Amino acid sequence: MAAADVPDEASPKPESAAGIPEQPPTRNQAAPHLFLWVVLPYAIYMGFTTNGGASFLLRQVGMSAEQVANSVALLGIPSTLYFLWSPLADLWMPRRYWHFAATLGSAASLAIGSVLLYRHAHAAVWCYFFGLAFAMLISSAYGGLISAMIESGSRTRTAAWAQASNLGGGAIGPGLLLYLALHWPVMAWASAAALLMVLPGLSVLGLKEPPHRESPTLLQHWKAVGRELKLTCLTPKNAFGLILLLAPPGAGALIALLPAIASDYGVSGASVVWINGIGGGLLMALGCLAGVLVPATLDRRIAYALAGALNAAPAFFLAFAAPTPTVYMVGTVTYLFTIGFTSAVCMGLVLDVVGAVGQGGSMRYSILMACSYVPIAYMSWLEGRAAHYWGFRGFAMAEAISSLADLPLILLWLWWRRRLKPRESAR
Repeated sequence: MAAADVPDEASPKPESAAGIPEQPPTRNQAAPHLFLWVVLPYAIYMGFTTNGGASFLLRQVGMSAEQVANSVALLGIPSTLYFLWSPLADLWMPRRYWHFAATLGSAASLAIGSVLLYRHAHAAVWCYFFGLAFAMLISSAYGGLISAMIESGSRTRTAAWAQASNLGGGAIGPGLLLYLALHWPVMAWASAAALLMVLPGLSVLGLKEPPHRESPTLLQHWKAVGRELKLTCLTPKNAFGLILLLAPPGAGALIALLPAIASDYGVSGASVVWINGIGGGLLMALGCLAGVLVPATLDRRIAYALAGALNAAPAFFLAFAAPTPTVYMVGTVTYLFTIGFTSAVCMGLVLDVVGAVGQGGSMRYSILMACSYVPIAYMSWLEGRAAHYWGFRGFAMAEAISSLADLPLILLWLWWRRRLKPRESAR
């Protein structure tokens, strides 16, 4: 469920280290469509390493389903912690140079990891892991570039280009890489993987970024993170929303694990390229668009719990139906659509919590989005444990059961709110 981190025109304005709000530019200093290419290196790396391509190849080189799940859980850690090093993109040199340097670092990690994949799979996973630290810095850099270069009225349009790159490019690029991995020698496709990231990354060097204003140091940033965490976690209204973000439903851990068990359903690598790659990206995008159907009057917490429960249907189907290619195709495409829908509702829940406390909206947004990645990591590990005991069906079985976990939480919360109303009225 990785999403491009793009500021919205409704977001609070970032503040300088002196506490003075930084105003967005009065006119665009770059065309919004250029960010389609600027975001692409991040989308390709994240899509390949955490959304299925790598897990399919890890299984092909001999890893068990449980080991693949553990690897995916490890690869989920940088996404949960990236707010700790994100201020690097504001320090010492222009953001476009940070972006390109991080692109080179992640491209090198992708190429080296892909070569190691066939010799030492565990070393390849660690190489992908360190590359993810660079990839998350790409995200921080282009988020800052959008804030600095795009005027408020054009940010929704810019976000649309960024999300098109994140969802479309994050599916088509890794799908192409998986196709090449199945048909080309390892050195050839690993080199192509690096080039596929670096070439669109060159576009960032052409941006005429405005000079940096005063930026907080890393120490100032970490202190501010601590303050915002206290404000967010200790606010009664937001505490329950945070619990839901950390709960399993809506995590989408199965996205990265489905390609690893495709062979157990008799599905070929070429079919995985289309079902989980290109077609899957389009289905998740359609699911995201379906999020606009959620009534604005429905509480975001209830909406998120109900959306998460939808994922149980395709997961139960994959867990208990006969392991055939048709079952895999139907279950996977349905799951990718419902998880896309859930991710859109998740964004609504995050923004609801962000808008309720404090002044540092951008930092709170990063923290909460990082929280939403936490269940991806631990659910990948738990689904691996389920596969250890129940075989490949354990992935989908654990996903299905966990997708229903928010429903009793919501019922408990509604009961608690109903109990509080008479007391509030008495005051």
